[in-house]
Amino acid sequence: MDTVTIPTRFKGPPRSANGGYVCGLMARLIEGDVAASLKIPPPLDTPIAVTHSDGTVELHLDDRLVGRAQAAALDLDVPSLPEPLQLGGDPVDAPGRPKKFAPFSTCFVCGKDRQHPDGLCIHPQQVVGREDMVAAPWRLHAGLADEDGVVAREYLWAALDCPGYFACAPGEAALLARLTVSIVSTLKAEGDATVIGWDLSGAGRKRRCGTAVFAPDGSLVAKAEGLWIVVDPSSITA
Repeated sequence: MDTVTIPTRFKGPPRSANGGYVCGLMARLIEGDVAASLKIPPPLDTPIAVTHSDGTVELHLDDRLVGRAQAAALDLDVPSLPEPLQLGGDPVDAPGRPKKFAPFSTCFVCGKDRQHPDGLCIHPQQVVGREDMVAAPWRLHAGLADEDGVVAREYLWAALDCPGYFACAPGEAALLARLTVSIVSTLKAEGDATVIGWDLSGAGRKRRCGTAVFAPDGSLVAKAEGLWIVVDPSSITA
């Protein structure tokens, strides 16, 4: 049995790992489209057992299931990248949105207290003329590359995570429960990519979204459908 330990650098909430990054770690072991789910907040700086059998990857912390990933088939239409892409205000501050919760300022993906290149520094803003869509530039660098010189899979998954929150649950305390990803092309670890997120509606405590990464030339790199669950804010704040 193997183990993985997630350093504090890859935090999402203050006390647990970024969900998209952890899902991406599991997805590295599976070919093609993958659906990954998280059952409990993945701990930081703690050895987590990794099992891989029959096309399924699981993470376990003692007797608790942390997450599971399996092969899937993602059927998701991606909106065209608006041209020109005009960015407006912070989605959390948009009129009519709940103001109950501020996103995590130290999150590896979207935290505004993180500095490039230590964090991904993807800060989604409202797309002008599209109330249901957010977008952000993503400055790439060699530190994100795998041995082939392209952005490693876990970083693509991380980039597909947080923009979905800002599209479907801004201002709410919500955690990623499931992310289903299709990577359609490689992405060189240089230049500025673009990440978008759009609302797919939801009900009760569930929020659904789509996200996508576009290469600097505007071509589609990856797409995802995310499920977020609204939780008690006190359960995830420091």
